[in-house]
Amino acid sequence: RAVNVDPPAGSYRTYQPSNGMRVAVPTNWGPVQSAGNSVTYAPEGAYFSENGGSAFTHGVEVGVAQGTGDLQRDTNSLLRNFAQSNPDLQQSGRARNESVAGRNGITVDLANVSEVTGQPEYISLSTTELRNGRLLYVIGVAPRTEAGTYQDAFRRIRQNIQVTDR
Repeated sequence: RAVNVDPPAGSYRTYQPSNGMRVAVPTNWGPVQSAGNSVTYAPEGAYFSENGGSAFTHGVEVGVAQGTGDLQRDTNSLLRNFAQSNPDLQQSGRARNESVAGRNGITVDLANVSEVTGQPEYISLSTTELRNGRLLYVIGVAPRTEAGTYQDAFRRIRQNIQVTDR
């Protein structure tokens, strides 16, 4: 199926998906799904829900997962969980240390095949630890052909998340 989506806007709007967390996303994106401990933000036309499942072709999912207090181990565990439901998922390039929500974080670039379009997609997975030992993650998704347009937006989103976790 063909998907037609506007590129990320240059201006940002802030949402507060939970107490103590603020996420700024391009103004032409909005929250499309909230499930348990995660929220997905996507532009119009990029979110699909059918047969009890959902998928997005462009946008970010921001969530919190169980952690052990070991960022590298928790990131690898999260990657394994995603790979179970996405058999085509592959790491492309090495994990790199990068600021996520103003903290030490890890970003990994991944390649996948979109279940919506059947086309190659670019995914960036970023993680950092919260003070309670849980893992904050940000997953950016875009068609591989549009990765360059979305990489900056994904970086701005993950670097500007504000978390208050005393």
